[in-house]
Amino acid sequence: MSERRELILSYMQDQAANFLYYDRKEDEDLPLGAIEEAVSAGELTYADIAEAFREALENPGNHG
Repeated sequence: MSERRELILSYMQDQAANFLYYDRKEDEDLPLGAIEEAVSAGELTYADIAEAFREALENPGNHG
């Protein structure tokens, strides 16, 4: 595995922490724990979130 590949993939840990915790701390619309609650309630899956992220990577100009 190349060093660049490892570095890029290691950033995913940081991004997941931001998405689930740090970005939620002061978010009124989607507060801390809301994502995990939605998954637990069956409203969506982590696979749904990963698919949305993949689509955003492939089409960075399309928001929404």
